Amino acid sequence: MGIQACYTAISENELSNLIELNEQTLLDELEELEEENDTLDIGKMWDGLHFILTGTSASTPLEDSPLSDAIVGVHVMDEENFIAAIGNNELPEIIAALETVDLPSLKAQFNPQQLNDNDIYPDIWLSQDKDSLFTELEQALTELLHFYRRCLSDDKHVVVGIY
Repeated sequence: MGIQACYTAISENELSNLIELNEQTLLDELEELEEENDTLDIGKMWDGLHFILTGTSASTPLEDSPLSDAIVGVHVMDEENFIAAIGNNELPEIIAALETVDLPSLKAQFNPQQLNDNDIYPDIWLSQDKDSLFTELEQALTELLHFYRRCLSDDKHVVVGIY
C-alpha cells in the first residue's frame, strides 16, 4: 500500500481533542475522523508534489514556506507517524502561495530523473510516462487547493497525516 497523504478538515473542538492525545491514541482518533469528516487523499504523490513545488523532499520540510506547509502541515503533532496540523488562520497564506504556482512552467521543468536522483517517494519516476506522472501531480495539487479553500470557507482546521 505504501505511505499515503491524507488531509482531514476538523473543527476547533476536534483539534483541541487531538492535541491532548498520545501518539497511538492520536493515530486511532485521526483514522476515525478521516472516516467521518471531509477528507482528501492524494495517495503517494505527496513527496513528488513537495519536490516540484519546493525543490526538496517532504522529509526535510522548509521553514516559513507556505508551499512546503501546504504538503506537510505547519504544527507537527506526531513525528513517527507524521501527523501535523494547519490552523484555519494559516490557510489564506497557503492558498495564496498555491494560487501563484505556474503549472505550465512546472510542467516544462518537470524532470522525473531529478525526482529519482533525489530519492523522492515513491519509486515510480522512471517507470511511468512523464506526462501521466505530471498529470497525477497536477491533479493532486488542484484537489489540494480546492480542499484548502473549502476548509477556509467552512472555518475548519486541517490535519495532515502521512503514513
